[in-house]
Amino acid sequence: MRKLSRPAALFFFALAFAPFCALLAEEKPLTRTFVSGSEERYQITATIRVETHGVSTEKIGEKTYVNPFTHEATGQLSWRSVRKINAVAPESAAAIEESLDQFHASCSEPPQGPTADVDLQNSVQEICSRWQNLSHMTYQEESHGQFRGMPDAANQLAGPDSPFVSLWLRRALRPSVVLPKTAIHFGSPASHSSGANTPESGKPVGSETIEWMEGRADPPSVILHITQSLSWIEKSRRSAGQSNSALPPARITFYADALNTLSLLDASILSGSRSASYETRQALDPIPGLPDAPEFGSKLTITVTLLRLP
Repeated sequence: MRKLSRPAALFFFALAFAPFCALLAEEKPLTRTFVSGSEERYQITATIRVETHGVSTEKIGEKTYVNPFTHEATGQLSWRSVRKINAVAPESAAAIEESLDQFHASCSEPPQGPTADVDLQNSVQEICSRWQNLSHMTYQEESHGQFRGMPDAANQLAGPDSPFVSLWLRRALRPSVVLPKTAIHFGSPASHSSGANTPESGKPVGSETIEWMEGRADPPSVILHITQSLSWIEKSRRSAGQSNSALPPARITFYADALNTLSLLDASILSGSRSASYETRQALDPIPGLPDAPEFGSKLTITVTLLRLP
């Protein structure tokens, strides 16, 4: 009987090992395995889109005319992330040194078209600059994906006025994922609600859904799909320069979707796609002569893709 070559033997071993890995994964939670001294490289691309809409009014004689408007700005930034595992503690937490380089940005191009807005484009450029300024960091990552010791700059990636988006970006831009502490069950999405109060309480309420799907056989992998939907009413704030005038409450909606392909060998990310939208809507007092109260709003959408490099 002719013997198989070593590459061929390894290939057939991988095919046989993949179903075994998937079977083990369904029996216990998936946890991250770190190897001290190893490196992980990723190509990361992030796109930003900002939109605002509202109406302006013009009164001619006895009639009031409404002019709706929409403004927008976009940007894209890509870079390479190199993560070095400097040490692994007995409790499986790793000391990680992450460096970002090879930046390519298109965030400051002059606005084009009737919906373009210079101020919005400047805000996109500011976000891109924040991401590029954070080019090196050290932190700890636990076996389930939680971070410890993240630098302050990583907590303000959307600016101090957008803490909720910054909290999402803190995780979305890192090539890792928070792993569920329950065993994998294919084809059985698990959902749970968050927040015990109504949106009017000012605290986010909504739901999260976690779903496991089968991945590739070579290398053996699984796909983790997580969606989050939240909404709340932001309290009224005083308008600038008018101490007696308060802006109307704003309804905030946040939706996030993450699809990550994870290795069954060490739970590292092979590829991933994360997106989130943060939308604000405010209805002003009715204006005589208008059938509906004017509404103003804004929407920030960020999409992040990750790909493991050789």
